Amino acid sequence: MKTNNKILWVIISLLVLWSCKDDVENTKPLTGIAVTPQSVNLVIGSSQQITATSVPEDADPNEMPFKWESSNTKTASVSSSGLIQALSVGKTNIIVYGRVSNNIHTTIPVTVTQVSVPLTAIHVTTESLTLTTGELKQLTARPEPENATSVSFIWNSDHPDIATVSINGQVYGKSAGLALITVKSGDIEKTILVTVKQPPLRIPIGSTSYAVDTLNYEEVSQGVKWFKFSMPEFVNGFGTLGKGLVVNLLEVDLTYPGNRIEVVPASTATWGNIERPSAMSARKQKEFSGTSNYPAAVINGDFYLLSSGNSTGYAYINNRPIGIEITNGMVVQTPYSSNSGFIIHDDGTPDFSNNISFSGKVESGGKSFTLAEVNGYAGAGELVLFNNQSNSYPTDSAFAWSPYTSTMVSLSYPEKGWRVNDRMEFTVTAVDYNIETTIPAAEPYKGKDFNGQGAILVGNSFGNPEQTLRFADKPEKPNSLTVSDKGNYWELTTTGSDPNSYTTGLTSSVTGAPDASFSFDYQSATSINDFQIFYGRPSAAVGVSTGENLQLVNTGIDPENESKWKTFTHELKTAITNHQWGKTGHTFRLDIGNGTGHHVLIRNMKIKGKTSGEDSKTFLNNLSVGDKVDVAMDIKMNGTKQADKHLHIIGSQDLLLKNGTPVNTWNEVHPRTAIGYSQDKKKIYLIVIDGRQTNYSVGATTGQVGAIIKAFGAYNAANLDGGGSSCMVVNGEIKNKPSDKSERAVANGVMVVVKK
Repeated sequence: MKTNNKILWVIISLLVLWSCKDDVENTKPLTGIAVTPQSVNLVIGSSQQITATSVPEDADPNEMPFKWESSNTKTASVSSSGLIQALSVGKTNIIVYGRVSNNIHTTIPVTVTQVSVPLTAIHVTTESLTLTTGELKQLTARPEPENATSVSFIWNSDHPDIATVSINGQVYGKSAGLALITVKSGDIEKTILVTVKQPPLRIPIGSTSYAVDTLNYEEVSQGVKWFKFSMPEFVNGFGTLGKGLVVNLLEVDLTYPGNRIEVVPASTATWGNIERPSAMSARKQKEFSGTSNYPAAVINGDFYLLSSGNSTGYAYINNRPIGIEITNGMVVQTPYSSNSGFIIHDDGTPDFSNNISFSGKVESGGKSFTLAEVNGYAGAGELVLFNNQSNSYPTDSAFAWSPYTSTMVSLSYPEKGWRVNDRMEFTVTAVDYNIETTIPAAEPYKGKDFNGQGAILVGNSFGNPEQTLRFADKPEKPNSLTVSDKGNYWELTTTGSDPNSYTTGLTSSVTGAPDASFSFDYQSATSINDFQIFYGRPSAAVGVSTGENLQLVNTGIDPENESKWKTFTHELKTAITNHQWGKTGHTFRLDIGNGTGHHVLIRNMKIKGKTSGEDSKTFLNNLSVGDKVDVAMDIKMNGTKQADKHLHIIGSQDLLLKNGTPVNTWNEVHPRTAIGYSQDKKKIYLIVIDGRQTNYSVGATTGQVGAIIKAFGAYNAANLDGGGSSCMVVNGEIKNKPSDKSERAVANGVMVVVKK
């Protein structure tokens, strides 16, 4: 039985094998794949079904279903059934393979394009934006319609110095002001107004921090900003005038082309050689018409010599600045009683020095002579040059004069223009001999009005080398010395410590003399071993001491006994050479010991100059019309000659902000004007503070001004003339409230020049 089953199983197996052999012989191999369509063009987001059939139609069924593949799946994808989905603009190939025979395949090129949907508008998250300096805010733009095609946003700021914008719409506030932020795609754009404000400012002054209220703000020009603000709770520290301080401040960014600072002398067409800042501004606007620049602002400048403080006896120098004044290389005044000044170098950078000095020389025909002064007065035998900016005190013209009989030589304008620290060449156009000036200044004025000359050299004779001095009618400050005028002598008695008295001023300068001596006859009831002499200034400041204790011997007191009179003599060479002492008006201060009980008689008090060589009058007498004259004017700072040829310098007081530290050089509250600069010297700050106005603006000390100007970025700043002179003019408009109720005429100003 088992044998029969085995035979049956063998027979069945043979039948199956025979059947399979017959099927294989009837199947055809795959030779190709036919597709419909053979290429495809789609737009993004659309799809296309591809139909694929085997070639031949009865090809081996094991080759199916076919395999599908995209050569760039970012552009288009394909499903396992041949459905193509367009994803992004571009081209790709869809490849269909046999499942067994991978070498049998067909490629379908596919191109994906985009349907154009035009942009009609741009919407931004806000129509306007307000932020503070240093703050960052996001702006977001969206297209309309939302499916608009070919949209690419570009952001831009019309004032990147005020507000910047990144490529993705982040806005950053840089400085106070207004800016327009524009987002654009193609021809469609949207503009957003951005306002940048200063963060709430508090200014520390001493131990107190004061809140600041902004009253006004204006961008005067590119890189020039004007601020007006108040400090309502400010008190001046002296308990006067209540509360409040009003400040006007200009910030000038020198990195902007055309922005610069210039010194402006008062017009010589005004009697007294002083001019209101608004008039300076108007005059300069006319001068700049037709050029690419214009004067944007003017403030008052240096202190100037009032008649009440002019002890020289020469009214011709009234209203002249007390410090040096140079405009674009033209020396207007040499230092009078102050050697400090604010400086603008030829490259426009600011500077300051409290030791500015002038030296000059005139050469012609192989001879030279020291130039002692410009537009001022010189001593006996000295040489002075006047130019057409010289003091016009007596007339409406620049005016040359001398306290001595003089020779006046008219010169052409210098070839290649005015400049310092260089040799200038002039031509003699006229020579006038033995000119007498009316002294004191009174009509009819004698001297020489300018009438087209570039300059006038004035040469003085030595004059009287001996001058008689007197004691002043009253002491500068009451002290323990009593001075009685007895007619032929003065009687001096001391009743306490530091007894002193001033002499009257020199009637002519002795600075041109190589030496001089001061002498007097005296009688003394005691021996005085600590007698001192101080070299005083016209302002009657203490000046410089002899640095030594001089002696008066005990002679006894008997004014009628000539044998008791002794002569005291003090040489002045050191004072003249080292301390620049000895100009007209300079004084002596005599300190008669340092205690009580001294009794001294003094008579025949005199100063005698010791001269040698020719005087400047003789030097000029050798010149003739047509001669060439070379003039050099050198400016030194701290003893070093400067290379700049077109300097601007205005006299000032010492720094009220020094290397970032406020300095209280004047501990009184007044209206104030100051000028300063940043540590990198790229910005200049001009500040005017109102004062003397109860519960509006009480005025400030120099130290307080230093703290305020520092808060805005200044690193160094110098004090200019203040009080009723303090004035700021911007675009012809007075911005502050002068304490005199109206602006005061001043000797010079500081001008901000910008591009139109």
